[in-house]
Amino acid sequence: MRVHASLSGGRFPEAKLGDLKPEPAFSKAEYEERLARARAAMDAQGLDALVVMNPASVFYLSGYQTFAVDGGACLVVPSDGEPALAMDPPEFGGALLGVWFDDLHGYPPESDRPEYAAAMLAEHGATRGRIGLDGAAWGATTAFSAGLAHALPLAELVDATELLIELKRRKSAAEIEHIRSAAFATQAAVEAATATAAAGVSDGDIAGAAFAAMARAGSEYPCLSPIVTSGARSGMLHTTHKRHTIQSGDNVLLEIGGCVQRYTAPQMRTLTIGPPSAEVRAAADACLAALHAVLNAMGPGVAARDAAEAGWRELAAAGDDLVFHGTFGYGIGAGFPPNWADGSGFIRSDQDSVLEPGIVFHHPVAVRRLGEFGVAFSETSVITKDGCEVLTRGPRELVER
Repeated sequence: MRVHASLSGGRFPEAKLGDLKPEPAFSKAEYEERLARARAAMDAQGLDALVVMNPASVFYLSGYQTFAVDGGACLVVPSDGEPALAMDPPEFGGALLGVWFDDLHGYPPESDRPEYAAAMLAEHGATRGRIGLDGAAWGATTAFSAGLAHALPLAELVDATELLIELKRRKSAAEIEHIRSAAFATQAAVEAATATAAAGVSDGDIAGAAFAAMARAGSEYPCLSPIVTSGARSGMLHTTHKRHTIQSGDNVLLEIGGCVQRYTAPQMRTLTIGPPSAEVRAAADACLAALHAVLNAMGPGVAARDAAEAGWRELAAAGDDLVFHGTFGYGIGAGFPPNWADGSGFIRSDQDSVLEPGIVFHHPVAVRRLGEFGVAFSETSVITKDGCEVLTRGPRELVER
C-alpha cells in the first residue's frame, strides 16, 4: 500500500476532498476580521509574530479542530501574510475540513517540533524581535517553549496569553448563534435526564439519557460529559455519575452543556426524588433568587462585583454551613475537553472589571453541605447593549419527581 504524501510531514501537498464539502465553523470574512484584530493587538504590544498553541485559540484563529487536542498543533501568525499551521500529519484531513487558509504543515516524523515552528517563523522573516507565545498553560509544554527559545536566539519570547483572552472576550453574532444552537441541545438533555430520574435507576441511566438526547439534538462531543450526582454525593463538588442507584428522598444535581462548533451552553438544574427536605427547599429558593438577582443586575457598564453582590444578598437565605465557590459567573467561549471556560471574565466580589456587550457567561449558583446534599441552578447569558439575555432555555425551578 502506498502511504499518502502528507504522512511524511512538511508543507502539505494540494489535496481534494472529493465529494466531501468543507465544514468551516465561520465565514472566511469572520476569520479575516479576527486576524486583523489579532494583528492590531500584536502591533499595540510590539510583537513581530505570534505563536499560538492553546487548542481553543488555534481553533478561534484558524478553524482547526480535533479531539486530539494533545497533538501539539502550532499556529504561526506573522505581522503580515498568510498564517501557517503545523500539526500531526494524520490530522491533515481534519485541517482540510475547517481551516480557512492554505499554508498547512505536518511535523515530519522524528522532527524537532520547536525547530520546525522556528522554521515557519523564518519563512516570514520573524526570527528576531518580540514573539508572543500563547498556550503556556495548555498547549505549549515547557520543553516546547524552551526549544523555541533555543531555536530563536535573537528573539525575545513573551507571554501572549492575555492578548488572546482579550481578543476572544466579546463574542460575534455568529459565535452567539452557535451558543443558541447549543442551548437547544442542552435543553433536550436536561429534559431527558429529568424524565429518567426516579428511585431505582442508576445515575448512569440518567447521564446516558442526557448523552443520547444531546447528540440527537445536534450536539457534538461535549467539553464535559453530563454531570449527574445524587444524594450525599451531590454535596461534594465535581462528583458525577459512578454506578450509584437513586434512592427515594435523594436530590439529583445536573450540569449539562450541549456543544455546537465547539461553543457550549451550560445549564445546572436540581431535582428531588419525592418531596424535598426543608433544608434543600431553602437552599433551592435562595439559589434561584440569587441567580435571578445576578441576571437582572447585569448589563453594559455594570461592574462585575456589583452583579455579584446582588447575588450574595439573596444567597444569604440558603442557611449556614454551606459551601459556595463565590463565583456568580465565568466567561465561556470556544472550548475543548475538559473546559468550556475561556477566562474572559468573572462575576465575583473581587472583580472590578466592567461588563461589555458580547461577553458570554455561565452562572453556576450552587451550594453544598459537604457529604449531605448539593443544590444548583445556572444559566448561560450574554451581555447585550440593553442588558442581559439568557441563552439557555427551559423552566428554572426545583423539580420534584
